[in-house]
Amino acid sequence: MILGGVEVYYPLEVGCGWVYLSKDGSSYTNMIAAVNPEKPNEFTMVNSLMNKNQIFRKEGNDYVTDSFEDGTINTLLKDNAPVGDTWEIKFKANGLDSILVMTVKEIGSVKEVKGKTFENVMMIEAESKLMMNGNLITLNYFTQYYYAKGIGLIQTTTSMGDEQSLIDCIFPEDSK
Repeated sequence: MILGGVEVYYPLEVGCGWVYLSKDGSSYTNMIAAVNPEKPNEFTMVNSLMNKNQIFRKEGNDYVTDSFEDGTINTLLKDNAPVGDTWEIKFKANGLDSILVMTVKEIGSVKEVKGKTFENVMMIEAESKLMMNGNLITLNYFTQYYYAKGIGLIQTTTSMGDEQSLIDCIFPEDSK
């Protein structure tokens, strides 16, 4: 999808939706349900699995969200990030200070997901860490996020073998 004349990694527009299949056979949907009338670049995304609203906003080339912790905004993705670019997502999970160290590993690759081939894919790897008693602890747990330009998140995999794959997507122009 092209927004503002530029093909983006995460199309944010009311009516956009993505359906994912988990490794266990269950599925869930992320749907852009509303736009903030006071901030036209801020959207509400609803996740059918968690049944909660999440803020998604485009700030320049960055996509920011509170999906990791309500009210805490973090950068999730960057449209123009080069390979090797890193940033941190900081949030509380189960009362613990958690950190995801995001690193762009690939840009412009081709990825097959559930029999469909996607081009212009960016892969970002997240390394999970915890802060306990003032010490940063590496968990040796990694998550890979694959984003296809014009589509959005197409697959998530982890070092533990978990997988969530895109099986359908809905864009507003599909209904026209």
